Amino acid sequence: MTTRLAQKHAIKGSREFELVDDEVRYIIKSPLRTESLSVVLYVLDPEPLISGSTLSFVSQVNREPLVELFLDEPDRETFNQFVSTMRRRIIEEDFGRLRVPDKGVDVNVDGVTESIDMLRRYVDPQEIEALLAALEELKQTPDIPHCLQRVAEAFNELGIAQGQVLLYAPYINSLLSGAGAESDRADTDK
Repeated sequence: MTTRLAQKHAIKGSREFELVDDEVRYIIKSPLRTESLSVVLYVLDPEPLISGSTLSFVSQVNREPLVELFLDEPDRETFNQFVSTMRRRIIEEDFGRLRVPDKGVDVNVDGVTESIDMLRRYVDPQEIEALLAALEELKQTPDIPHCLQRVAEAFNELGIAQGQVLLYAPYINSLLSGAGAESDRADTDK
């Protein structure tokens, strides 16, 4: 299982990729700049696209290339092993479907309220009606796990609107990934 890949291109510079936990981290070094980026695997389509001399993993939401590899670099076998590992890891992430974490989650009612307000302000409410209803229910009864599950289900049914929701209400991602609970606990410990 190959979890690292280093590539060099005579004109475009070098790229180093590493699969770490639920993301791919990479560094792009070109003659003009160096960039460090990371992409969470669950937003990627596991079926890469080939265009010219590159292979790209694209966003499931807007189909834009998020991770671009030089074909068969540094050699065909290493390249194919890395791509195979990456595809498997993306599939393991369940195609971008957020779900309620197994461990208990402390719902931050202020975070839910802010998310509702931001979504109503910046996203067409008709597109996200079921999500708004689920968030309202969660706000009223934050200790009931079924309410959090309804938020996850409503989010997963949004399709392309998921990108807007995460842009304007990032607490939803934190809440469903379990990160929100940990940061809330850290804030109360201070």
